[in-house]
Amino acid sequence: MAKRIVDLSMTVDTDPTLEGKGVTLVPHSEGAKWNKDNYDIDPQDWPTPGEAYAICNLEITDHTGTHMDAPWHFGPRNADGTKPKTIEEWPLERCIGDGVIIDIQDCEDGEEVSLEKLKRKFREIDYTLKPGDIVLSKTGNDKFFGTEEYMTRGGGMGREALEWMLDQGVTTVGTDAWSYDRPYAAWAADYHKHGHDPKFLWPCHLLGLEKEYVHMEKMANLDKLPPHGFQVIAMPLKIAGGTAGPVRAIAIIDED
Repeated sequence: MAKRIVDLSMTVDTDPTLEGKGVTLVPHSEGAKWNKDNYDIDPQDWPTPGEAYAICNLEITDHTGTHMDAPWHFGPRNADGTKPKTIEEWPLERCIGDGVIIDIQDCEDGEEVSLEKLKRKFREIDYTLKPGDIVLSKTGNDKFFGTEEYMTRGGGMGREALEWMLDQGVTTVGTDAWSYDRPYAAWAADYHKHGHDPKFLWPCHLLGLEKEYVHMEKMANLDKLPPHGFQVIAMPLKIAGGTAGPVRAIAIIDED
């Protein structure tokens, strides 16, 4: 049986939504100069005269590009007082699982996906959630990266809907949007509208301090996947004490 691989990750580069300069090339000519300065190697003796190795300097946050948020990102303490896991502590077996696509492109800007709507989405694709599944929310926002719309368009999962998935044994979810929660401006507006009621703060993220899970953000190419019938592999970079880790997320589809 043939296997098709779909890349679900952005290219790590300058991210206009975050601090950091991104990726800067130190050219091959500098590599030749370093060898000359440190080991007296004639720059003209390299296969391409005057040019040896090149490297890239990375000045990024651990949330640049496609990444997996660690529970440590959500806050300094879990609801039970314990310390949330940092990204290098997240179990790798939870980074591999059967994938499921929930298409929420029909959401209005700022809309919260209710539990009722989520269950309807599962019925529409004739799928029963099971422990270990990796559920990916398709907003279509990856096509808007680099535009003003990227951080504000579309909807996001609601706390009740996410909690239900976690209760089914799911521990890893993801989205092709900037945030797993609905757009920041939407829930922040509700917080102010309801007299600074804390229950509106960062609902899905803060749920992770009560029920441990991770989510991937800024994914890509979810539109190239079927609703289910594929495997997701997404290993985060092993950053000491990381609040997140860039991932090269892929989907593997078996084809006849």
